[in-house]
Amino acid sequence: MNAVALVRKPSMERAFREALSDKATKAAVREALDWDESQVSRFLSGGLGLPLEKIDAAIGALDLVVTSRRYMDFLAYGSQIGAACHCARAGLGECGVGGDR
Repeated sequence: MNAVALVRKPSMERAFREALSDKATKAAVREALDWDESQVSRFLSGGLGLPLEKIDAAIGALDLVVTSRRYMDFLAYGSQIGAACHCARAGLGECGVGGDR
């Protein structure tokens, strides 16, 4: 039987909701944002926003990293070629998907 893997698009909203609903992560997020329980509740209900000066702390507490599409495209392209591509290192073009060799 073939299993179908579902891939969900990353969502900051989902990341916050999951982290602030999970006892294992809620305290770390609250501490990073200097929030009490009422602020968590107001945030999750849409009654409290996230100030700009707390965005970096929030991203760190969620254990996320912000990167650019350009960098992710570069990583994807590099993965196609392969870090140990003997063809490219020898000046013979790219190995891998769509490559010369």
